[in-house]
Amino acid sequence: MKLVDLSVNDFLNIVDSKSPAPGGGSVSALVSALGCTLGRMVAHLTFDKKKFKELPEWEQKNFKSAFDELNDCRRILEELIDKDTVAYNLVMAGYKLPKETEDEIKIRRITIENNLKLAIETPLEICKISEKTLKLLKIILKYGNKNAITDLGVSTILLYSGIEGGILNVKINLSSLNDEIFKMETLNQLERILISSKEIKDEILNVVNDSV
Repeated sequence: MKLVDLSVNDFLNIVDSKSPAPGGGSVSALVSALGCTLGRMVAHLTFDKKKFKELPEWEQKNFKSAFDELNDCRRILEELIDKDTVAYNLVMAGYKLPKETEDEIKIRRITIENNLKLAIETPLEICKISEKTLKLLKIILKYGNKNAITDLGVSTILLYSGIEGGILNVKINLSSLNDEIFKMETLNQLERILISSKEIKDEILNVVNDSV
């Protein structure tokens, strides 16, 4: 059974165990997925409002488009919950390969390097999708039901947490890589995502806090 299909209680219990996976990467994906759903909840609470229906048609379309894109982000993040655990298991399998002969050592080294790169892709994607979702939340914030504005604040916090968690998981895998060019390119991506996401997070939370 996929992790995403577990009950909330079962997921909590499997994380609260001796098993190292699902771990921080899968949890980060889940946290960001929850951020998506809260953003969509605010949109659900907006569509029937008179104030929203009085908006120009193009603004309503922009809002609906953001709403739909949030669902796409949610679905991707749901897949990443399981993908992160799969990637972790691949890395562990690489470390368990035999290393008695020179050929075995070479095969093991190459396999570990390749699997580490695969393990980096997942949390990096969590960061990218979460950043995209934060940008979509700005549209929800602009037109959304102001009675649910604090839910958008929580959504923002969750998504930013997902990004920070994803970054940590990328970095721990980068530390074991030998490919210095790949390392530098990935670190540059992380820095850009973090700076951009922090700006959006602060912008949204400032509006939220000024409204309560």
